[in-house]
Amino acid sequence: MSVGKNFLENLTVAMYENSFTVYREFVQNAADSIDKAIEKGLLDKEEAIIDIAIDYHKREISVHDNAMGIPMRDFKKKMTDVADSEKDRNTDKGFRGIGRLAGLGYCDTLIFRTTVKGENKESIIKWNGVLLKEIVADPSQHPSSDELIDMITDISYLAAKKEDHYFEVIMKDVIFESDDLLDAEQVINYLQAVAPVPYANYFSFYEKIHMYAKNEGFKIDEYTVLVNGNPLFKPYRMGLYEGTAESKKQYDEIYDIKFKKFLANDGTPVAWLWYGVAKYEKYIPVMNDMRCIRLRKENIQIGDENTLGYPKYFRESRGNGYFIGELFVLDKRLIPNARRDYFNLTPALKEFEDIVHPFFYSDLYDLYHYASKVRSAQKSFANYMEKEREYHEKVNGAGFINSNEKENAKKEIEQEREKAEKAKREIENRKKDADANDVYARVFLEIEKTYKGKEEEGTGEKKKIKADGRESSEKHSKYLTQSLSKYGKKEQKLIAHIYAIIKSMLPKDMAEMVIKKIQEELSK
Repeated sequence: MSVGKNFLENLTVAMYENSFTVYREFVQNAADSIDKAIEKGLLDKEEAIIDIAIDYHKREISVHDNAMGIPMRDFKKKMTDVADSEKDRNTDKGFRGIGRLAGLGYCDTLIFRTTVKGENKESIIKWNGVLLKEIVADPSQHPSSDELIDMITDISYLAAKKEDHYFEVIMKDVIFESDDLLDAEQVINYLQAVAPVPYANYFSFYEKIHMYAKNEGFKIDEYTVLVNGNPLFKPYRMGLYEGTAESKKQYDEIYDIKFKKFLANDGTPVAWLWYGVAKYEKYIPVMNDMRCIRLRKENIQIGDENTLGYPKYFRESRGNGYFIGELFVLDKRLIPNARRDYFNLTPALKEFEDIVHPFFYSDLYDLYHYASKVRSAQKSFANYMEKEREYHEKVNGAGFINSNEKENAKKEIEQEREKAEKAKREIENRKKDADANDVYARVFLEIEKTYKGKEEEGTGEKKKIKADGRESSEKHSKYLTQSLSKYGKKEQKLIAHIYAIIKSMLPKDMAEMVIKKIQEELSK
């Protein structure tokens, strides 16, 4: 039975939703070749390079590696046998034999050129993407897949140096609908998240991650990948930011990282995880490139930031958005699907999900909810201290308009004091939780530092307050309008009445600003 022309179209055009996937396919194939070259002693790890060049003006992309290459005797078979790869799906990053043609749907001509050490010939195959589209669109043509491949390919050989060994894929005349593939900045952002590249050295915990993996006997595959000469690194950072690209500010920080190993019933490791410890202030904004815990196999990302999300792993849709980290899959039975957005549906996958699910669904859920409880209690107590400080500042500085405002403020302080007592009890209970859990302890400490400073702002005033919360000089206090000495008591009372109306009509900050301005003018 012959396979029709639509088979090849589906593999080259319809296989992937995201055009950037072609870069991942090329990189993972190059990484497999590098692994074999290192294993055979052809090159050292430090010498291995995956070099990507993007030329927007020529509308050309090339991906070059200095690894094994393909011998002349195997070249035609390997490059024309679609979806018939000799790779080992248990060890190789790419194994289906279709990834190399991923670029054909996005360019007019797809070229592969290669040679191996010891041969003096370079093997070249050109795939005609324009002709492929014409044949597929022509209802009168019905070639088999083999006939179609013969029609759209051309194989040739050129002289090469015997010491050379490389493999290069070239996408010539990238179609205008795929302009994004020629945007080097977008490509870098994509590959730094997806590809098996090292951590950026500004992420201080990269050594701790490698040390843990080494001690546990786990391997983190990392390769030198260049885009237009720029080396790529996973862009994890210590700070978490909010705002806009033009005006961003740090709102939280990764203070530490923690690890979790997931074991099968027989004690065999199926996966391991690192995740960042922060104050978990909020759902991490999109501007933070590596937000969420990412799923990886052989250090290549599976899916995206939403793959380990709700409802399969987290209890809430926002859950994964509080964290950064990576879940490395070790179980060789878990095979990425053709799109590499998840794994093939197998009993092994169900077993994996059952093992991993409780930690994400319960432990991490409890962690960011614990942080919320601590933060809420600390904030409530700090707010009370701030209001108490403001009250006594107004008492000492004649800041109240009249006795009614002062009495209302005093009642508010009493109400806030009751909330503060409740918050204090909550803080004590959460401190007990922290004493029993080292991750909670670090979260508690960092949140406490944030609000401790706010509490201490009022320390000077606090020392003047008696046990019952009253200021010793309160009976000698004046009201705001009493400082307007050039006005009589009747006029001062009228001005105080006007101030009261302003406070009732305007937001607090605006009212205080207007009253302050009037007070300054009347004091002249």
